[in-house]
Amino acid sequence: MLSKNELLALRGINSGSNDVKTLSAFLDISKPQTYKIVRSLFDKEFIFLRLGTLLIEKKAHIAILLDILNDSPDSYIVLSDSGTEIIRTLVEPCTVSEISSKTGLHQTTITRKIDLMRRMGMVKKDDIVYSINEEMWPKLAEFAHSYDEYTKHVDPRVPFGSEIYYSSKELVVFSNKKELKKKRTAFSRYADFGMNIYPGTNYYCCIDRELDIRDIFLHSLYVVEKDNNWRSKMLALIFYAMHKDELIDIKHPIVDDMHMVLNGVSVEKWGTLGEMNERAKMYGVDLYDQ
Repeated sequence: MLSKNELLALRGINSGSNDVKTLSAFLDISKPQTYKIVRSLFDKEFIFLRLGTLLIEKKAHIAILLDILNDSPDSYIVLSDSGTEIIRTLVEPCTVSEISSKTGLHQTTITRKIDLMRRMGMVKKDDIVYSINEEMWPKLAEFAHSYDEYTKHVDPRVPFGSEIYYSSKELVVFSNKKELKKKRTAFSRYADFGMNIYPGTNYYCCIDRELDIRDIFLHSLYVVEKDNNWRSKMLALIFYAMHKDELIDIKHPIVDDMHMVLNGVSVEKWGTLGEMNERAKMYGVDLYDQ
């Protein structure tokens, strides 16, 4: 996420305000405030320093974002804070609830920001589903796809070579074949709750608190959402059935699919209830009793 001043600073650096003094004048703020913004943009890997000169990182999503900021001077207001994360989520049409589950943002925050986006014609609504208005804002759609691809593979909090399933300011869920000194989560923690499985890789998360069963299950849903793997879906469904009393009020589109499967409804890209029940019996669970 980028603040309003961070977005303005990117525009300033791109237009030639390449040191703290000139950037401070461009932003009309103090040098200490400018140093803080510059440090934040360094940490977020939007800028770098070469021979005392502030320069923009050469990354596709940053170049597109700068085009948007230059073409529409007021766009920084809408794209600031949660704006870029919401736009990234809208690479595919989503409801507010779906955006919330993918970003960790409160639905009130999302609704407020989307209202601003609709006023500028950035986003359109079809019933309860929102999508980027590509006819009016083609570069915004291009940015969403480019930024989404970038965040799937890069996060400064995780080691190189990791597969990222979910990333927000507070949390990143990822996998890595190596044994790391990181918090295990998702399928790597199912055994702690009575379901011994071989995940095939190591699932980790970066978060500043201890995990409970709800966190671990939700993190496995992030994995399922990206991998769309039949085996992962089956294991998550069995785990859900084992601990339904503790997990039943979790809101997520994949949980909605699980309820349909447990009710005997055929859901695309899911196995049948009978097929999954054979595996569930290995863990003492009868899916037909759910």
